[in-house]
Amino acid sequence: MQLKLSPRLQCIADYIAPGDRVIDVGTDHAYIPIYLLQQGISTSVTATDIRSGPLQRAAADARKYQVADRLTLLLCDGLAACTPELADTVILAGMGGETIQNILTAAPWALKKRLLLQPQTKQAELRAWLASQGLAIRDAALVHDNGRIYLVWLAEAGEMPPCTAVEPCLLAKRDPLLRPYIEDRIKRLRKQLHGMEAAQAPDPAVLAARKGEMAELLKCYEEVTAWQA
Repeated sequence: MQLKLSPRLQCIADYIAPGDRVIDVGTDHAYIPIYLLQQGISTSVTATDIRSGPLQRAAADARKYQVADRLTLLLCDGLAACTPELADTVILAGMGGETIQNILTAAPWALKKRLLLQPQTKQAELRAWLASQGLAIRDAALVHDNGRIYLVWLAEAGEMPPCTAVEPCLLAKRDPLLRPYIEDRIKRLRKQLHGMEAAQAPDPAVLAARKGEMAELLKCYEEVTAWQA
Protein backbone atom coordinates (compact mmCIF):
# COMPACT_ATOMS: atom_id res chain seq x y z
CA MET A 1 0.00 0.00 0.00
CA GLN A 2 1.41 3.34 -1.09
CA LEU A 3 0.86 6.48 0.98
CA LYS A 4 -0.52 9.50 -0.90
CA LEU A 5 0.38 12.88 0.59
CA SER A 6 -1.83 15.95 0.75
CA PRO A 7 -0.72 18.81 -1.57
CA ARG A 8 0.75 20.70 1.40
CA LEU A 9 2.92 17.79 2.48
CA GLN A 10 3.80 16.76 -1.07
CA CYS A 11 5.16 20.25 -1.72
CA ILE A 12 7.61 19.76 1.17
CA ALA A 13 8.53 16.20 0.21
CA ASP A 14 9.34 17.31 -3.35
CA TYR A 15 12.24 19.38 -2.00
CA ILE A 16 14.01 16.38 -0.46
CA ALA A 17 17.04 15.31 -2.47
CA PRO A 18 17.62 11.58 -3.06
CA GLY A 19 19.74 10.11 -0.31
CA ASP A 20 19.06 12.92 2.14
CA ARG A 21 18.95 12.09 5.83
CA VAL A 22 15.86 13.85 7.18
CA ILE A 23 14.47 14.96 10.54
CA ASP A 24 10.77 15.86 10.56
CA VAL A 25 9.98 17.97 13.65
CA GLY A 26 6.43 17.88 15.02
CA THR A 27 5.72 14.96 12.73
CA ASP A 28 2.16 14.10 13.88
CA HIS A 29 1.29 11.03 11.73
CA ALA A 30 4.80 10.93 10.18
CA TYR A 31 3.31 11.01 6.71
CA ILE A 32 6.29 12.75 5.11
CA PRO A 33 8.85 10.35 6.67
CA ILE A 34 6.76 7.34 5.63
CA TYR A 35 6.45 8.67 2.07
CA LEU A 36 10.19 9.34 1.79
CA LEU A 37 11.00 5.80 2.93
CA GLN A 38 8.37 4.16 0.73
CA GLN A 39 9.59 6.01 -2.34
CA GLY A 40 13.22 5.21 -1.61
CA ILE A 41 14.08 8.92 -1.49
CA SER A 42 15.62 8.68 1.98
CA THR A 43 17.20 5.75 3.75
CA SER A 44 17.41 7.44 7.15
CA VAL A 45 14.46 9.39 8.54
CA THR A 46 13.81 10.59 12.09
CA ALA A 47 10.43 11.88 13.24
CA THR A 48 10.01 13.84 16.46
CA ASP A 49 7.04 15.12 18.41
CA ILE A 50 6.59 16.70 21.80
CA ARG A 51 3.51 14.56 22.53
CA SER A 52 3.27 10.80 22.88
CA GLY A 53 -0.13 10.57 21.17
CA PRO A 54 1.09 11.66 17.72
CA LEU A 55 4.11 9.37 17.98
CA GLN A 56 1.85 6.43 18.78
CA ARG A 57 -0.18 7.23 15.66
CA ALA A 58 3.04 7.59 13.69
CA ALA A 59 4.23 4.17 14.90
CA ALA A 60 0.91 2.59 13.87
CA ASP A 61 1.08 4.22 10.43
CA ALA A 62 4.71 3.14 9.98
CA ARG A 63 3.66 -0.47 10.62
CA LYS A 64 0.70 -0.09 8.28
CA TYR A 65 2.91 1.12 5.45
CA GLN A 66 5.71 -1.35 6.30
CA VAL A 67 8.50 1.10 7.07
CA ALA A 68 8.62 0.76 10.86
CA ASP A 69 12.06 -0.88 10.75
CA ARG A 70 13.55 2.16 8.98
CA LEU A 71 11.84 5.01 10.84
CA THR A 72 13.21 6.43 14.10
CA LEU A 73 10.62 8.04 16.39
CA LEU A 74 11.76 10.39 19.17
CA LEU A 75 9.64 11.93 21.92
CA CYS A 76 11.18 15.35 22.53
CA ASP A 77 10.71 19.09 22.35
CA GLY A 78 11.78 20.16 18.87
CA LEU A 79 15.27 18.83 18.15
CA ALA A 80 16.25 18.24 21.81
CA ALA A 81 16.90 14.51 21.36
CA CYS A 82 18.49 14.83 17.90
CA THR A 83 22.13 15.06 16.85
CA PRO A 84 23.68 16.65 13.74
CA GLU A 85 24.58 13.36 12.05
CA LEU A 86 20.89 12.43 11.80
CA ALA A 87 20.10 14.99 9.11
CA ASP A 88 21.05 16.71 5.91
CA THR A 89 17.61 18.35 5.86
CA VAL A 90 15.40 19.41 8.78
CA ILE A 91 11.66 19.93 8.27
CA LEU A 92 9.73 22.34 10.51
CA ALA A 93 6.22 22.62 9.13
CA GLY A 94 2.74 23.46 10.35
CA MET A 95 3.84 25.63 13.27
CA GLY A 96 4.20 29.31 14.05
CA GLY A 97 7.25 31.31 13.04
CA GLU A 98 8.11 32.00 16.68
CA THR A 99 8.04 28.28 17.48
CA ILE A 100 10.33 27.53 14.53
CA GLN A 101 12.75 30.21 15.74
CA ASN A 102 12.73 28.82 19.29
CA ILE A 103 13.41 25.27 18.09
CA LEU A 104 16.34 26.38 15.93
CA THR A 105 17.72 28.63 18.67
CA ALA A 106 17.81 25.63 21.02
CA ALA A 107 19.62 23.50 18.40
CA PRO A 108 22.08 25.83 16.60
CA TRP A 109 23.67 22.92 14.74
CA ALA A 110 20.48 22.74 12.64
CA LEU A 111 21.28 26.14 11.13
CA LYS A 112 24.05 24.41 9.13
CA LYS A 113 21.54 22.06 7.50
CA ARG A 114 19.05 22.55 4.68
CA LEU A 115 15.82 23.77 6.27
CA LEU A 116 12.35 23.20 4.90
CA LEU A 117 10.05 25.62 6.71
CA GLN A 118 6.31 26.13 6.55
CA PRO A 119 5.63 28.97 8.99
CA GLN A 120 1.96 29.57 9.74
CA THR A 121 2.48 32.92 11.47
CA LYS A 122 5.08 35.69 11.95
CA GLN A 123 6.74 35.00 8.61
CA ALA A 124 8.38 38.43 8.37
CA GLU A 125 9.86 38.12 11.85
CA LEU A 126 11.16 34.62 11.11
CA ARG A 127 12.69 35.76 7.82
CA ALA A 128 14.53 38.59 9.57
CA TRP A 129 15.81 36.20 12.24
CA LEU A 130 17.04 33.71 9.63
CA ALA A 131 18.95 36.53 7.92
CA SER A 132 20.54 37.48 11.26
CA GLN A 133 21.74 33.88 11.61
CA GLY A 134 23.41 33.85 8.20
CA LEU A 135 20.69 31.96 6.36
CA ALA A 136 19.02 32.74 3.05
CA ILE A 137 15.73 31.63 1.52
CA ARG A 138 16.93 29.85 -1.62
CA ASP A 139 13.50 28.94 -2.92
CA ALA A 140 9.84 29.31 -1.99
CA ALA A 141 6.58 27.80 -3.14
CA LEU A 142 2.88 28.30 -2.61
CA VAL A 143 0.50 25.37 -2.40
CA HIS A 144 -3.30 25.23 -2.13
CA ASP A 145 -4.64 22.63 0.28
CA ASN A 146 -8.07 22.27 1.85
CA GLY A 147 -9.17 25.82 1.09
CA ARG A 148 -5.97 27.50 2.25
CA ILE A 149 -2.73 28.66 0.63
CA TYR A 150 0.47 27.58 2.40
CA LEU A 151 3.96 29.02 2.00
CA VAL A 152 7.03 26.77 1.95
CA TRP A 153 10.63 28.00 2.26
CA LEU A 154 13.88 26.26 1.47
CA ALA A 155 16.56 27.97 3.59
CA GLU A 156 20.31 27.40 3.62
CA ALA A 157 23.46 29.22 4.67
CA GLY A 158 23.97 32.36 2.61
CA GLU A 159 23.12 36.02 2.24
CA MET A 160 19.39 36.71 2.44
CA PRO A 161 18.08 38.54 -0.65
CA PRO A 162 16.20 41.77 0.04
CA CYS A 163 12.45 41.40 0.31
CA THR A 164 9.57 43.84 0.40
CA ALA A 165 6.23 42.16 0.97
CA VAL A 166 6.49 39.04 -1.20
CA GLU A 167 9.42 36.64 -1.56
CA PRO A 168 11.38 37.65 -4.69
CA CYS A 169 11.62 34.09 -6.02
CA LEU A 170 7.82 33.78 -5.99
CA LEU A 171 7.55 36.90 -8.13
CA ALA A 172 10.34 35.69 -10.40
CA LYS A 173 8.56 32.35 -10.93
CA ARG A 174 5.21 34.12 -11.41
CA ASP A 175 3.62 31.57 -9.11
CA PRO A 176 -0.03 31.14 -10.19
CA LEU A 177 -1.18 31.26 -6.57
CA LEU A 178 0.39 34.66 -5.93
CA ARG A 179 -2.77 36.67 -6.58
CA PRO A 180 -5.02 34.84 -4.08
CA TYR A 181 -2.11 34.62 -1.65
CA ILE A 182 -1.58 38.39 -1.71
CA GLU A 183 -5.33 39.01 -1.51
CA ASP A 184 -5.47 36.95 1.67
CA ARG A 185 -2.45 38.78 3.11
CA ILE A 186 -4.11 42.15 2.37
CA LYS A 187 -7.35 41.03 3.99
CA ARG A 188 -5.61 39.85 7.15
CA LEU A 189 -3.39 42.92 7.39
CA ARG A 190 -6.31 45.29 6.83
CA LYS A 191 -8.14 43.65 9.75
CA GLN A 192 -5.02 43.99 11.89
CA LEU A 193 -4.64 47.66 10.99
CA HIS A 194 -8.25 48.39 11.86
CA GLY A 195 -7.69 46.84 15.28
CA MET A 196 -4.50 48.81 15.86
CA GLU A 197 -6.06 52.11 14.78
CA ALA A 198 -9.02 51.50 17.08
CA ALA A 199 -6.73 50.99 20.05
CA GLN A 200 -6.31 53.88 22.47
CA ALA A 201 -2.52 54.06 22.18
CA PRO A 202 -1.16 52.04 19.24
CA ASP A 203 2.60 51.75 18.94
CA PRO A 204 3.49 54.36 16.28
CA ALA A 205 6.48 52.39 14.99
CA VAL A 206 4.54 49.15 14.64
CA LEU A 207 1.60 50.96 13.03
CA ALA A 208 3.91 52.64 10.53
CA ALA A 209 5.59 49.33 9.71
CA ARG A 210 2.25 47.64 9.09
CA LYS A 211 1.10 50.51 6.87
CA GLY A 212 4.35 50.22 4.93
CA GLU A 213 3.76 46.51 4.50
CA MET A 214 0.26 47.22 3.23
CA ALA A 215 1.60 49.69 0.65
CA GLU A 216 4.11 47.10 -0.56
CA LEU A 217 1.46 44.38 -0.76
CA LEU A 218 -0.82 46.62 -2.81
CA LYS A 219 2.07 47.39 -5.16
CA CYS A 220 2.84 43.68 -5.58
CA TYR A 221 -0.83 42.99 -6.15
CA GLU A 222 -0.95 45.50 -9.01
CA GLU A 223 2.13 43.88 -10.57
CA VAL A 224 0.75 40.37 -10.26
CA THR A 225 -2.66 41.40 -11.56
CA ALA A 226 -1.01 42.93 -14.63
CA TRP A 227 0.78 39.76 -15.71
CA GLN A 228 -2.00 37.37 -14.65
CA ALA A 229 -4.69 39.30 -16.53
